[in-house]
Amino acid sequence: MGVTEVRFLEPRRLNPGETLEGFSCGVELIDNWANRHAPYAAKRGTAVPYVCFTTSGEVAGFYAISAYSIDRDAVRGGWLKRNAPAKIPVILLGMLGVDSRFQHQGLAWMLLQDAIKRALAVGRQIGSRALVVDSYDDVSRGFYQHFGFRDVSGSNSMFVRLV
Repeated sequence: MGVTEVRFLEPRRLNPGETLEGFSCGVELIDNWANRHAPYAAKRGTAVPYVCFTTSGEVAGFYAISAYSIDRDAVRGGWLKRNAPAKIPVILLGMLGVDSRFQHQGLAWMLLQDAIKRALAVGRQIGSRALVVDSYDDVSRGFYQHFGFRDVSGSNSMFVRLV
């Protein structure tokens, strides 16, 4: 019996009326947000979920981004704090998850690349110094560190430079 290769479509915005119902990555926080809050966040304008489907229409993964700021006083020195306003403008990668059926196929990296690309484009338009994530455990922290994210001192937040 051969292995069927799964193909993923480019991530796109969650459309009005669509849900991520049934999404399960194995992390309760992310699963809960995807299944209960993603459509409402999109509708209310508090976050923009981007969804990656398989060619057969299954939700394979998603991420959500929004405007955000971090307090300059909460950052210890360095590039992020230097010459920054009291509220440093950043973009928040609030959620990123890959359904457990599609994990370990490079999709998390693909979603992160797409989020960074969109954050760079938005940052050039409105001004944003970094893409920020809140790591929820050692696994997520390791994932983001692997791709160049650094710690924001005194918190679970991590960032990668956009400008």
